[in-house]
Amino acid sequence: MQKIPVKLAESGMKLAKPVTRDNGMVVLAEGLELTESLISRLEGMDVERIVVQGNPLDLGSGGDSSWGKKSERLDHLFRRYNEDKWMFRVKGFFREYFNLKAAAQKAVEDAEKLAEEEAAAAALEAEESNEEA
Repeated sequence: MQKIPVKLAESGMKLAKPVTRDNGMVVLAEGLELTESLISRLEGMDVERIVVQGNPLDLGSGGDSSWGKKSERLDHLFRRYNEDKWMFRVKGFFREYFNLKAAAQKAVEDAEKLAEEEAAAAALEAEESNEEA
């Protein structure tokens, strides 16, 4: 199972844990397969993260993003607390948070790049059709 930002959720993913409101009321049940409309509803309810089955996304170090660099720096920052189990957990929470932020940032950058490529392709197609006319 993997915790991912709702922004990165895709149709066909299945929930590994139920989505609940702050008061504990279940909004979406465990095992439910996501659709575009369900993802839109989650975004509308300001749900930030969901837990899905498997590991559908690569939430690695995040590459060159500032969030990825922060995640990589954690080992250095927590170097004096290798024997402290509580500090180890704190470091894990920070790493998960930074990796989620890095993945979300990468998804936004990829979407912007794709939109630019589509706009350039449409402009080229329009230019070619004008030349033919």
